Amino acid sequence: MNDHALLDRLAQRLWDERHVVTVLLYKLTVTRLLLAADERRFVADALREVEHAVELLRVGEQARDTAVRDLAGAWRRDPEDLTLDELARIAPEPYGQTFREHLAAFRTLAGEIEGATRENRALARTDLSSVADQLDLLTGASATTSTTYDAQGQLDPSTPVGGRLREVF
Repeated sequence: MNDHALLDRLAQRLWDERHVVTVLLYKLTVTRLLLAADERRFVADALREVEHAVELLRVGEQARDTAVRDLAGAWRRDPEDLTLDELARIAPEPYGQTFREHLAAFRTLAGEIEGATRENRALARTDLSSVADQLDLLTGASATTSTTYDAQGQLDPSTPVGGRLREVF
């Protein structure tokens, strides 16, 4: 295979991978929106879709790695040295420009994915913390024994559970 065919193949692998990374960002954004909307019933499905996108990304990374290794062999270079940054610098035009565009897009997408992941984790922690807080309000966070009724069988509003039940009734 000649250099142009190898560069074309690598550029195509990068386009494919970039598409999958964009889909991953979309899936993470959907997950964030579901968490923010407290739509717990859909979160498991959204997370499965994120996992599927990550698996597609792994497959894409392997295809890109093969394309880089083939190009490195043709150029008699170590594949580890042919980073996207290096390819953007040394590839003949128009490939250099294509690789520069991919590099910029991947950097942007990586930042967005990191932000979405961070927000998802915070929302998930907040959601779990909210559930724990509600349970603490109902049962009393530090109470080792919690009563609801006093000795006369009346609702005891001074206890965490009794107080919450009084609010409900």
